[in-house]
Amino acid sequence: MSSLPPQNKDDSSALATAEALPSEPVLADHEEDNLAADSEPVDPEEAALNEHRMTLLEHLSELRVRLRNAAIAFLVAMLASFYFVAKFFEVLTLPVRKGLVKAGFAPEFHVMKVTEVFWVYMKLAIIAGLLIASPFVFWELWKFVAPGLYKKEKKLAGVVTFSTAGCFITGTLFGYFVLCEPAAYYMMSLLHDEKLKQAAAAAGGDPLKMILKPVLMMDEVADFLMMTLAGCGAAFELPVIVAVLGALGIVSTKALWKFNKYALVLATVLGAVLTPSTDPFTQMLLAVPLFLLYEISILVVWVIERARKRKEAELDDQYR
Repeated sequence: MSSLPPQNKDDSSALATAEALPSEPVLADHEEDNLAADSEPVDPEEAALNEHRMTLLEHLSELRVRLRNAAIAFLVAMLASFYFVAKFFEVLTLPVRKGLVKAGFAPEFHVMKVTEVFWVYMKLAIIAGLLIASPFVFWELWKFVAPGLYKKEKKLAGVVTFSTAGCFITGTLFGYFVLCEPAAYYMMSLLHDEKLKQAAAAAGGDPLKMILKPVLMMDEVADFLMMTLAGCGAAFELPVIVAVLGALGIVSTKALWKFNKYALVLATVLGAVLTPSTDPFTQMLLAVPLFLLYEISILVVWVIERARKRKEAELDDQYR
């Protein structure tokens, strides 16, 4: 049976045109998703991060390289500082020797064990190596972490890192130049107590009269100074810690100001904990700066809150 002819000329021309046109390619689902993703605007900063994205094995390999470089820098700095460790010990113990002289005693340190000098110098060399190599170590860690951070996060991390380092260095300098010498003088001056003087005067030429002389061991003096400097450095991190908590919204200026009446007591307790000596004079020398640092922390949190409110007001005006 023959096919039926088209009913009119228009239908036949439309059919011929449809057959002549090429068929449109059918896109797969994943190709349509790619086209949709390409059509959307992409943040150039996020695109740069995606370009540098690495797999887990690549991250572990990169971390291994960074840790290896940091370890090499530390070992080189420690070995180099061991050559100058005697001079380092002389500079470190200068506040204690000044306190001894002011208290009326000779600046002498004694050694009890044969290996005591070596281990004291080794501890000082390790600490000096950490201090000298710390910029390079932080740089290696930064090179590992920085590729995965946004520009704003990099800026915040840099501010926190430099603030932490600056506060710790300020605390150690405060302990070295302000705290250690008066502490040594006060503790050694207790040997010149008035009761001891009266007892010695009453004894006259008695050969059994009591005589007290300080016998300071080398390792104990080094430990006292290192613990005092480390405690002062840790105590001066208070503004950084409170500022970070304020930036995260955990604490506020109002809450910190309400806690102000307890801050003095807490500063006294921290001064007793962070200083290795048990005399109240040394504890107060650290407690007073701690209380002042707490007041500075309140001011820093207030500035952060004002900046946050200003930014929120600008956003409200922009999207109103």
